[in-house]
Amino acid sequence: MNIIIVSIYSFPFGMAPTNRILAYSKGLLENGATIDIINPFPSDLLKNNFRENDFGTYQGLKYKYISGRYKSRYKFFRAISFFSGYRKIRGYITTLQSIYMMNRIKKYDCIIISTDHIPTLFVFSIISRIIHAKSIFIFDEYPIPIRHKLKEKIPSWKNFLFKLVLNKIDAYISISEELKNYFCKRSMKKTLILPVIVDISRFEKKIDNTTVSKRKFLCYMGNMELSKDDVDNIIKAFSIIANSYTEIDLFLYGNPTTNSNIVLEKLIQDLGMQDRIFLKGKVSGFDVPDILLNAHILVSSQPDTIRASGGFPTKLGEYLSTGVPALLTNVGENANYVKENEHVFFAKPQDPLNYAEKLKYILDNYEFALQVAQKAKAFVFDNYSHIIQGKRLKDFISVLNKT
Repeated sequence: MNIIIVSIYSFPFGMAPTNRILAYSKGLLENGATIDIINPFPSDLLKNNFRENDFGTYQGLKYKYISGRYKSRYKFFRAISFFSGYRKIRGYITTLQSIYMMNRIKKYDCIIISTDHIPTLFVFSIISRIIHAKSIFIFDEYPIPIRHKLKEKIPSWKNFLFKLVLNKIDAYISISEELKNYFCKRSMKKTLILPVIVDISRFEKKIDNTTVSKRKFLCYMGNMELSKDDVDNIIKAFSIIANSYTEIDLFLYGNPTTNSNIVLEKLIQDLGMQDRIFLKGKVSGFDVPDILLNAHILVSSQPDTIRASGGFPTKLGEYLSTGVPALLTNVGENANYVKENEHVFFAKPQDPLNYAEKLKYILDNYEFALQVAQKAKAFVFDNYSHIIQGKRLKDFISVLNKT
């Protein structure tokens, strides 16, 4: 089975969408499929004049940036490119040429489209028909402006265009039942629900890393987007219990916007927690497993929003794969897949006092918490590894190709 995955996200290292692509791509690969990952457009900004390759192979996965990896470092030129549509048009044309030539060498069975950008969905649904392959739209969040501005719904014009474009798509892969229903209302398609999927090879072995911290630490790892992850809730909760657990710090890993960073730094200062709470910034994908594995407790705090109701946190699967106790808020469909006090600990969303109480319970009953964490790790490895989920995905594509 030969598969193209079209992505608009940085690869092979990036945030949650990249990690999900990497996990199911490796799962497909280890189940006998051939994978080519294509990015039609630049996804990265050049920093410190260090350039990653535009193409290569990572853990057996071939990837290629058709129009180059890097955007201009100057906002003015990025704006010109955006409004002129030059990069997009060039990306579409060169990608069509590239896929057409690749398809002559090896016949592709399907194109998995990992973006809800309507023009891109349309173009690649057409390309799939040209090369006689199935098109699959994979999604893990509501479309903009629901996910960015927390709106109740998308504009009427966008809803209309989605209906038109989705009619051209052959099947869906959804991260949740809620999102499946959302897109199927616009165009009913055969859908695979693929919630938790973890590249377990990243978490199979713990490496003691004293460079992370010589003290115990609670760890948040994410993009620190405050509308998605209520990081200030974690900070407030930790400040409530910090004086009772003086041997533990709070590390927050991620790359917040300038405004979010100002908000968080001010909150930490106002609470007098500068010596106990640290904004650690973004770290390399190589370092993420070691940091998570060496944490004392892993924490996350999604607010109860429409956005959260449709998604499923990638970090939930990664957290539970470590064997480290994890505390999350009980939002969306989390409780449909894991059980409280058996795999994970849940707190109420947007409630610092309740979150603090749950942190205190874990710290005071840490041996029990470790037992829960070990059970969670076995549960994820046995049910949601990239190998198991990759087989489900391959089987789904095989059935689709017979219709």
